[in-house]
Amino acid sequence: MDRIIVNADDLGMTPGTNKAIFEGFDKGAITHTSIMANGDYFAEAMEGMADRRGLGLGIHLNLTYGKALIDNSLYCDEKGFFNLGYLALLMRRDEAFLLAVEREFEAQIQRVLEEKKEERTLTHLDSHRHIHLIPHLYPVVVKLAKKYQIGRVRLVNESLIESLLLTKRYNFILNGGIVKYFLLRGFSLWDARHADLYRGRKFYSILYTGVIGADILQKLKDSPQAYEIMVHPGYSGPDREVFFYDRAEKSYRISEDRERELKTVLLVAKKA
Repeated sequence: MDRIIVNADDLGMTPGTNKAIFEGFDKGAITHTSIMANGDYFAEAMEGMADRRGLGLGIHLNLTYGKALIDNSLYCDEKGFFNLGYLALLMRRDEAFLLAVEREFEAQIQRVLEEKKEERTLTHLDSHRHIHLIPHLYPVVVKLAKKYQIGRVRLVNESLIESLLLTKRYNFILNGGIVKYFLLRGFSLWDARHADLYRGRKFYSILYTGVIGADILQKLKDSPQAYEIMVHPGYSGPDREVFFYDRAEKSYRISEDRERELKTVLLVAKKA
């Protein structure tokens, strides 16, 4: 088992994301990535993966951004684009909806398996906006993980106390990270009956999403604990010309934090 996993989310979403993730792997800073099977730059991402056999590949399951692979009025608008937000996904738990979600998730997994150009085992499942942690969706994801023999499904088991002691930073109170933390931590406690699929690993970080510092990253790597460290590197330049399906995603992807996060993981890798 890899003790430290540095996982870059959102592969396939934008050219700047793809470029940053591949650079991070090529320079020894990123170990795994999660691909959006419905991403507008999915084909470009899969081409890049063909040359990088050592980069662990998982699926970034998605129900909230872009066009669905299976057009279904239960979660799509009339043009086939996802149209449910997080709250709507929390409320929908009827059997027909869950079956439709399972089919969409399976289509996303199958697309990656069909498009990969080399022998490769999928290493993990997670999701955009962490929607897979919603308690009535998590069993669907676990079912598919077992069907396709995917060994790891992300849980947000981050310790609030440990993160505070590690960073001594409290900006998450102002940026909303604390609300997201308690929501996802609560979901993960409920989902923990499937904790064998996270294999004793700890997750970092919901509280400091997208703004991890080099000092903290180094401390995590020096720790004897097994961690999955989530990062969102990117290059804002190429992405400024990209069409985004919502303003919040555009703001996040073209933020200076994306390049700053890439520089952080590269700096720590260089010191190793």
